[in-house]
Amino acid sequence: MRAKEARDISISEYLDYAGIKPAKQRLSGKELWYSSPLRTGDSDPSFKVDTEKNLWFDFGLAKGGNVIDLVCELTNSTVKQALAILERSGANRSIVYTRNKQSSLPYPSAVQISLPDERKKVAGEKEKSAFEILAVGEIKNTDLIDYLEERAIDLAIAKNYLKQVHFRPVNKVKSYFALGMPSGDCFEVRNKNFKGFIGTKKEITALNLENNKSLSIFEGFMDFLAFLSYQGITNFQNSVIILNTINLRDPALKIINEYNFSKVYLFLDNDEAGKATTQFFKDKITDTPVSDKSSLYKGYNDFNHMTMEHKK
Repeated sequence: MRAKEARDISISEYLDYAGIKPAKQRLSGKELWYSSPLRTGDSDPSFKVDTEKNLWFDFGLAKGGNVIDLVCELTNSTVKQALAILERSGANRSIVYTRNKQSSLPYPSAVQISLPDERKKVAGEKEKSAFEILAVGEIKNTDLIDYLEERAIDLAIAKNYLKQVHFRPVNKVKSYFALGMPSGDCFEVRNKNFKGFIGTKKEITALNLENNKSLSIFEGFMDFLAFLSYQGITNFQNSVIILNTINLRDPALKIINEYNFSKVYLFLDNDEAGKATTQFFKDKITDTPVSDKSSLYKGYNDFNHMTMEHKK
């Protein structure tokens, strides 16, 4: 799909088909306001879609753009990958934006996104997972193995930390496979077309928490696995916190204060939100040396983006 064609896809329809409903509308529907699908805890909806200009803006992140930009943010993908996702979803055939008019078409299950508790309350949804887990086991699905290779992540390393999660949307027949990182009693999941959360309460992922160890903090589990693969570390012995969303930085700080770590290393994104979170930890962690390691992937959004580009 060409970028010019993709930009004509209606953002509001795309979000609707992803199960993300507006909390309110203004100016006779010209402005739709959502609890942000890009971050948790947005109880006062601050994600706006301008249905006339077909543009979105997240006031909490100070970031916005067209539908391609949105897919990049939702799926942590490049523009090329986002165009492929839109192509595979069939959006180019059915979710075409026209000024002051959107079509009503069937829900394409390929782009479903699970909403955390806080967003469901605002959107009027029931407080339960949008998905049900059918099975959890070792990574064997060839598509998932190919996806790990595409992301420059070693399969043996991934198997030490991830599970293969077989799931389906509630009340749907079609099921999917994804890579799953435990998050509390639930899973952060990824596959080539999907980035989301299966469960009712998003939590951080904490590994090897022990006093006197160094602590490494990552924004997402793909960056953590990319780091291990890049360094050739099969089993990381030091402590790790994976935020899963920067909005869980306060619970992460609470855990940090409970331990006596020797040093804290930050591997957060090189975007505005990542830099703000890096500064947050630098300001709040006062008794332990804090080192910002983002210079290791300077010029790239995150560690995995860097390793993927180096692989080419």
